[in-house]
Amino acid sequence: MIIDDIRSKLVGYQKANDTFRVGVLRFFLSQVNNKEIELRGQQKQLTDEDVFKVLKKEIKNRKENIELYEKANRPELLEQEKKELDIYMEYAKLFPFELEPVNPMYQKGKN
Repeated sequence: MIIDDIRSKLVGYQKANDTFRVGVLRFFLSQVNNKEIELRGQQKQLTDEDVFKVLKKEIKNRKENIELYEKANRPELLEQEKKELDIYMEYAKLFPFELEPVNPMYQKGKN
């Protein structure tokens, strides 16, 4: 499963002391764990598609936060959300599922 690859990357980031990526991945993995618990109650197994749905939700949340922080003129929070979005987009490439295109204003270096 792709989630196993992401978990192994987390260990690599921990060894490299990349605290930002570690934080983002830990949060994402906790969301995946919550989804797994939800599915367990329905007698279902977690699939790559379920993990991708969680990832899509996090990407959507980051996009919405970016819009809010731009309107509120909060550049420090805006930059953090953009960095998190970049990380999530990087992991979206691991999945064989389609993701709707990202608005160019959300990409690195754009404001």
